[in-house]
Amino acid sequence: MTITQQSSAPTGEAIGGPGPHSPATAVRMTETVARFAVEIVRDMRPAATLWRLVVPEISVMLERRAQLTRRLRGAVGPDRSAASRIVVRGVRTCIVSDTVVEASAVVHERDRARFLALRWELRPRGWRVTVLELG
Repeated sequence: MTITQQSSAPTGEAIGGPGPHSPATAVRMTETVARFAVEIVRDMRPAATLWRLVVPEISVMLERRAQLTRRLRGAVGPDRSAASRIVVRGVRTCIVSDTVVEASAVVHERDRARFLALRWELRPRGWRVTVLELG
């Protein structure tokens, strides 16, 4: 994982480690969110899995894409074994400020690789993904 610090703003790490409002918290969660987003789109995980970490518009988008997957797959049902074949690599983050972190990741699946771009913003209840682009 590569982290690029764009500003000299403090991140909270000097005061006993990163707290829940530190940009380092969003950096640590990027890999998990990237994996879960792909699993949701492939209909291997319910969209509600990420509801605390993403804004509602992203939850709706992920659910819509999962519905398309279900429709295309038909009656076959979800391939739960595929989840173990999903590997997140190439996570890159850029701490834009104390309240904004931008990240990208490459998620390798059995039959393809996907690129994800995320924008984390610090909200009153913690870090939330406000933009998620999934290729």
